[in-house]
Amino acid sequence: MRWLSPFVVAVGLLATGSAHAEFTPPPLPPGAGIPVPPPTDGPPWQAPPDTRLVLNHLLVGRYNPLGLEYQLRAGVQKKLYSSKSATTRDNFVFGGLYPKINPAFVKVGPSFEIQPTSFFNLRVAGEFIGFFSTFGYLQSYASPLADASDTAITAGKDAKRNYSTYGGHGMIEPSLQLRFGDIVVRDKVAFEYWRMNVHDGDRVFYDVTLDTLISKDGWVISNDADLLYLHDFKDWTGTFRGARLTVGARYTMVKPLYQRGDFAPGDMRSRENNDHHRVGPLVAFTFFDHGFEAFNKPTVLVLLNWYADHRYRTGQDVNQGVPYFVLGLAAQSDLLK
Repeated sequence: MRWLSPFVVAVGLLATGSAHAEFTPPPLPPGAGIPVPPPTDGPPWQAPPDTRLVLNHLLVGRYNPLGLEYQLRAGVQKKLYSSKSATTRDNFVFGGLYPKINPAFVKVGPSFEIQPTSFFNLRVAGEFIGFFSTFGYLQSYASPLADASDTAITAGKDAKRNYSTYGGHGMIEPSLQLRFGDIVVRDKVAFEYWRMNVHDGDRVFYDVTLDTLISKDGWVISNDADLLYLHDFKDWTGTFRGARLTVGARYTMVKPLYQRGDFAPGDMRSRENNDHHRVGPLVAFTFFDHGFEAFNKPTVLVLLNWYADHRYRTGQDVNQGVPYFVLGLAAQSDLLK
């Protein structure tokens, strides 16, 4: 989370969960959503093969908080049925692996997707997580009210309170998107379950991807909502070669779901304020689209968001004017002819 052509709003990208970055369904072809006449000079739709061996590559760097991650979506994708309708023709079922690696941890596990129509995708995945104890992670705490600001995490690193550990992470991610001409509206919700091994007496840990304190055995909800404009370029002969500019805005929300047992005795649960909200522009450029080839759809992504609400990043520890910044590089590979 295939990003705009096929993976442009990537990371939700480190954004919420990846890098939070998970692959999202491709934008619909013109005519999906509210039926509109397809443009006569637009890019032709190319039917995918019945069976594909797909690799989706994503390398992302992030600032505020800092992060660097490589993600690979690798597996077999098969078309469910044949259709020429814009609302149903981009259908498939996918099964494979979705490893992620960065300097602080590694994640690997199975991923399953089903996309019965062009506008709806459901992803279910699980992964093993191993933290290396590098870069100040992982650190755990006795309560969701603990200080997990950048300053406190740096101080914890200096005091050697970070440690290596492991755990499990499961995700259920429904995505809905509609395309009206060159406009795409998309929304992805993630229901995430975490179970981490932390120090005795600790109840929560800081996850740098979601940028919040998470229960060692509990749930988190996140949401990415996008409003995008797509512009396809033609060469000097007037032929479309697959170059595409995507410009729009993204809103992101992250909310941990704590239980009574996540709080220390005497804690005032009303003081908990670990959810956060971001909003800002997104720009991506896909250089070409040559079909289902071994290297295709190289894409550069820039995401620049500002925190509308955050326990530490709206002036309490980090100046509110400092943006959440993501730079991503993506590409797609089809390994079957």
